[in-house]
Amino acid sequence: MNVKLLVGTVIVVVILIAMATYALYSHIQGTGTSPASQGQTKLNTTVTLPPWDQRLVSLAPSDTQILISLGLGKHLIGMDSYSFSLLQQLNYTSLVPSNVSIFQQISPPNVSGLLLLNPSLVVGEEGLLGSGAGQIEKAGLNLTLTNNDYASNFTQVEQGILNLSKSLGLQSRGQQVVNWMNSKISQFSREGNVTIAYLIWICPDYQFYTAGGNVFINNIIQLSGGVNVFQNQSGYPLLGPSSLTLADPQVIVVQEMYNVSYTEYMISHIPGIQSTKAYQDHRIYILSENLPTEILNEPGPLSVYGIPLMESIVSGTTPSYVNSSYVMKEYNVSLPVF
Repeated sequence: MNVKLLVGTVIVVVILIAMATYALYSHIQGTGTSPASQGQTKLNTTVTLPPWDQRLVSLAPSDTQILISLGLGKHLIGMDSYSFSLLQQLNYTSLVPSNVSIFQQISPPNVSGLLLLNPSLVVGEEGLLGSGAGQIEKAGLNLTLTNNDYASNFTQVEQGILNLSKSLGLQSRGQQVVNWMNSKISQFSREGNVTIAYLIWICPDYQFYTAGGNVFINNIIQLSGGVNVFQNQSGYPLLGPSSLTLADPQVIVVQEMYNVSYTEYMISHIPGIQSTKAYQDHRIYILSENLPTEILNEPGPLSVYGIPLMESIVSGTTPSYVNSSYVMKEYNVSLPVF
């Protein structure tokens, strides 16, 4: 989304990351953090919560993935709507209570709604909650923040999982999740040098947001046999059309914006795109705004499936429009539960 931080005067990178992932994420803002905190978890060490006595709320799809993988689905009394949508796509809603409360937005958080649920702990992604984290804590709620959206690689994503599991007293289960991820990464990884431009969102003036070399999406591209043409950039930068034409990628991957027709229109009108190898060779791929983008943008256990998805794009075996049905059929996407 994956996706979030204010670094200096850069304010709204996460808005566009999340818009590309969910189309409606435009209300989400991030806050600043230092590179040293990437993949780490900010823990409320004053709270001891035995696994059998937790009332959990998750406010990030990646955190929901982790909590369910840790076997805590039945303790989730609330979650954001994007998390619930993901569970519906995977047919996993039976893993959470039937009366789970759904929050329609992440930031600003619905503090009054959270208070009504009386949760033992709220878990959220620092980049997505932004200043909303302070509102939750000010209300007297226990909050644990993860920060995997700006993890540089799978190692840091996995460390974030281990940190969260340790804070919940479930470190052994966290290690099982990490072991499962590593087995998938080993199974899926390939080597190659196909150049790829990953466009997260195209603005009306044809500037676009992409993934730089120090975020986990870049690691997915590398492990799939690709080379991120914008790996020298940092974070999720906003670049101009000339950056794309000068990079001249062999493959262009674009996240769906609102609908496929609008996305195709925006792609075709990027100034100079007709001169790129990707355009001339018909190697432009659109990822639907649900499961395909979620496994690439959300730094949870399911992100390992981003590797075979991107590898199929690199090898040219996917359709030009990749939807959820294709991803489920080809990669048998499933979330481990320990």
